[in-house]
Amino acid sequence: MRVAKVVIFNKYADLDGTLDYRIPPHVNAPVGAIVKVPLQARVVEGIVFAHSEDTAVAELRDIIAAGPCLPRELVELADWLAVRAGCSVAAAVTAMLPPRFHGNPPVRWRVDEKALAVAELTEKQRQAADFLRRRRPMLKAELSRALGIPKGVIDKLVEKGVLIPAVADDPWDLEEVVALTAAQQAAISSIEAKTNGLRQGGEFLLYGVTGSGKTQVYINLARKVLQAGRQALVLVPEIALTSQLVARFRMEFGAADIVLLHSGLSASVRAEDWQKIVRGQASIVIGTRSAVFAPLSNLGLIVVDEEHEPAYKQEEVPRYHARDVALFRARWHKGILVLGSATPSLESYTRAMRGRYHLIAMPQRVSGHTPVTAEIVDMRAELRQGNRDIFSRALRQALEETLARNEQALLFLNRRGVAPTVLCRNCGFKYSCPNCSTALTLHGDGKLLCHHCGARALLAQNCPQCGSKYLRQLGLGTEKLEARLKEIFPHTAVCRLDRDTAASAADKERYLSGFYRQESGILLGTQMIAKGLDFPRVTLVGIVLADLSLGMPDFRAGERTFQLITQAAGRTGRSKRNGRVIVQTYQPEHYSIRFALDGDYEGFYRYELRQRKAAGMPPFSALTRILVSSPEQENLLAHVRRINDLLAGSNLELLYSGPPPLEKLKGRYRWHYLFRHSGSRADWLAVHALHREISTDRQCRVVIDNNPYNFM
Repeated sequence: MRVAKVVIFNKYADLDGTLDYRIPPHVNAPVGAIVKVPLQARVVEGIVFAHSEDTAVAELRDIIAAGPCLPRELVELADWLAVRAGCSVAAAVTAMLPPRFHGNPPVRWRVDEKALAVAELTEKQRQAADFLRRRRPMLKAELSRALGIPKGVIDKLVEKGVLIPAVADDPWDLEEVVALTAAQQAAISSIEAKTNGLRQGGEFLLYGVTGSGKTQVYINLARKVLQAGRQALVLVPEIALTSQLVARFRMEFGAADIVLLHSGLSASVRAEDWQKIVRGQASIVIGTRSAVFAPLSNLGLIVVDEEHEPAYKQEEVPRYHARDVALFRARWHKGILVLGSATPSLESYTRAMRGRYHLIAMPQRVSGHTPVTAEIVDMRAELRQGNRDIFSRALRQALEETLARNEQALLFLNRRGVAPTVLCRNCGFKYSCPNCSTALTLHGDGKLLCHHCGARALLAQNCPQCGSKYLRQLGLGTEKLEARLKEIFPHTAVCRLDRDTAASAADKERYLSGFYRQESGILLGTQMIAKGLDFPRVTLVGIVLADLSLGMPDFRAGERTFQLITQAAGRTGRSKRNGRVIVQTYQPEHYSIRFALDGDYEGFYRYELRQRKAAGMPPFSALTRILVSSPEQENLLAHVRRINDLLAGSNLELLYSGPPPLEKLKGRYRWHYLFRHSGSRADWLAVHALHREISTDRQCRVVIDNNPYNFM
């Protein structure tokens, strides 16, 4: 008797383990097959995780049907990931499933001017064509709604060839790279030498300063891997970074062999591209974190660009780090892993120092890129000297000079909105979120918004508590900065890029490519503009509040600040024009800011490493966070008491137990535990076993976060 051990998808049942089902003779259900099976009175879906010839179950039920198949590699990865990410196998498998979508992806249409000139059209058809020719490409449904005309009118325009599918243009018009620099060629040669001409696997940390040309190294390695008949996967941390990188790759390889995967794409497009990968019609996949699970069958190269970025850590179950998954997959395929960064994470750099990764350094910018001058402005001194403005005198003057030369400036402020807090100076009332332990952020038009749960309120003229008129806005965000820029430079176009102005990937690409084409003189934004982008005419970078991240309850706060400043500063000086960086701060003496302005990564690394060693923090240990939450405080505390009893027999070192900084989030009360251990396989298994012992109910949730990046 053929028995399949099936993992039931967790959307149907919260089961940690497999259930046995008989495989009927007429059903083909290999390991990895997505199957329909009976569960109590329902038909549910799961995945065949293993086969067996016998079972302890007296009466087995049959598999009803088998569908598409997950590659054997991803099934093994799910088993490993369940332990490493502290979740069930079902949760790990769910992260790897192809997007579900039936039907054809939506098509945007544009007017073919030649066909329009000779076509015989009705009045409504002419109206639709004239309307669309003056606008961006649209879906049929969008055009029908905009004009209030039947969809049949639009279908006739398609039949007559007046409307044709729109093909996305390349908005970047990047300069072609004629030849590799000596440093780029040396990096490629070193990787080839250590992998027997790319025929063997290997793990590399490519430490290249901003502007050193790491992208060309990736492209040339990908070309060599493709010539050997294998495939390449390139990961980037942000959707905003994909378009320029994709443009570079398309210049080299054309569009046909490249697939883009990220959450900003529609489900239909992602489903179609996923199937294209499965059919072997894509040689290169470029994408964000989740693209690490792309079903490439013959991976020769995996690149993790900007490997230090926290965006590679998933903050929902399963809480994996894409870098760890990339390492697993590279080893499984005996492929090459390249981790690239100008500011490597301390964990990765330490692994390279210990010989676990091969370290390849590119310490110089490419030929023609000028050195950058950097300066710190002490905003405390500005205040003492009577300047109460957002901008220091130095930054304001530098902006005036930059714009007068018809050059561009980039301003970085990692906070959205107008002001993070609105406070009554008379009674102390503060607009707070009813669902979260945080203040509401003031946005334009008097709207107050919680950035965690989306709760909204309107700003009153008088204090809701005491009725006074002394409501004061504390702090600043990108919206206030934009308004001030427009006051100072009324004739300069300002582009603000944050989650409020650019919700979709298409919006981000439109803003960034527009700035690249000099449609605006100043680009203002949050961290999405601070890394990986190349703007040749940017000669000034202003970091408005460099110490925002230093106040976070996170042992990586100094490292994060160093990385953000270094990456933001790297957006200038990327051509033959001189570059300048001005950093405004209230903590000018802080070591992370000083090292960043000096461009001294090795000095920062040595200093920070001493701090980490003294505190026993990673990379000298591993951490696990257990987060317990419930909508009822009593229910939460009851579970905390039960977990405390379980922990009495644990060998894991408990560093903290108590409410986190965000004690309430999205209507749920929270408690967290922080453990320290060696990070050995035995320790991860011990954490996994502890998770299995913790019982919950319908109200309570328990989440395991191994190697956490978020302590809020």
